[in-house]
Amino acid sequence: MGSAGVGVLVSGLLVNVYLAVVARALPPAEYATFGAFWALALVVAFGPFLPLEQELARRLALRRSRRRVLRSGAVTAGALALLALVVLLAASPLVWPSLDGHVWIFAALLALCFVSAVQFLLRGVLIGTDRLVRHGAVMVLDSLLRVAIAAVLLVVGNVGAAAFCWALVAAITLAHAPLLPAAWRRAAAQFPDAPEDVASNTPSALARAAMPLLVGSVCAQLLLNGLPVVVVAIAPDTAQAAAGVFVAAFTLAKAPLSMVVPLQSAVVPTLTRLLADGRRGEVLRLLGRGAAALAALVVVGVPAAWLVGPPIVRLIFGADYSIGGLDLAIITAGVLAHVGLVVVTQVHVARGRHVDVALSWMTGLLAAGVTFALVPGVVVAGEIAFGVGSVAGTVVSVLLLLRTHEGLPAPETERHA
Repeated sequence: MGSAGVGVLVSGLLVNVYLAVVARALPPAEYATFGAFWALALVVAFGPFLPLEQELARRLALRRSRRRVLRSGAVTAGALALLALVVLLAASPLVWPSLDGHVWIFAALLALCFVSAVQFLLRGVLIGTDRLVRHGAVMVLDSLLRVAIAAVLLVVGNVGAAAFCWALVAAITLAHAPLLPAAWRRAAAQFPDAPEDVASNTPSALARAAMPLLVGSVCAQLLLNGLPVVVVAIAPDTAQAAAGVFVAAFTLAKAPLSMVVPLQSAVVPTLTRLLADGRRGEVLRLLGRGAAALAALVVVGVPAAWLVGPPIVRLIFGADYSIGGLDLAIITAGVLAHVGLVVVTQVHVARGRHVDVALSWMTGLLAAGVTFALVPGVVVAGEIAFGVGSVAGTVVSVLLLLRTHEGLPAPETERHA
């Protein structure tokens, strides 16, 4: 867990360096287009494939029938890649305006459908087999490649947003694809198949178990990354520069989530084992300490964002990126509420209550959508809607956890399914 945390921390910092390099290379209006691609890329990657990573991590942590789990995971990854491709093509009339009608940027999104399948399959295997040092190293390598390729493009100069989009595709591919065969062989050699595990580890069984997680994950990514896309898509031409500034500031403010979101699958095996051993009290105490730490961050972080956030944005992204302190304070409060929602839903994942995960994120997305429709001003609506949605989802998730905390942990219920 410590190794995974260090890897995610370093990777998250490097990803933000990559985004800052891109911002330095592009004017705000063009960065708005790249920002829309970045948000859509996170939806395409995390939306369909994070549930696969989580379910693989949970099932491999049970140390039964790993060969069957791996085969089912690969089949499911392929199916999800095709599903993501079909959905992206069907949604192209909505996506196209936010990408400024750039065919090569859209092509990079299509490529990510397949690249992400390999990425999250490898990550799920590494987490579920307790290879957390390797998992952290892969994430750091991926981020280093992104920064290196973006830096080369910056030095070359006179390149558009599409080049930086394909830099992301190339970095993910180079960091993950060569390592998957060896990780697969190592995992498959452990824990031979047991006859009683066959039915629960087929591709259809894994897909059924992950389906509520898929719904929740898509809603989560739309809540976190859909709003910048909508803001860029519907902002008038005269406000495109302002939309680009919002995307840059929002990206910087949610930097903690670039560390928390990838780390969430890493905590699932630990929570699964605690719950399987009947140590629910420990889990609740961990949640209590996390809530206290999050409340302290709210007290310190929101005023800090208000006072020092605007000059930091200008320092990192350039003088053209100017935003008010109140805007950053609102975004930061929403980010911290979102962290709480991510943490609580992982307990639902570990307990096998995947429907509760879906309900939590669906509530958050619905609340954000209603708020966005009611608040005047595209940028302000995006800021407030994100916070309202994150708070609403967290409240519902906590209520579901308190209502069902005496339920059986996932391994036992699944064993008798």
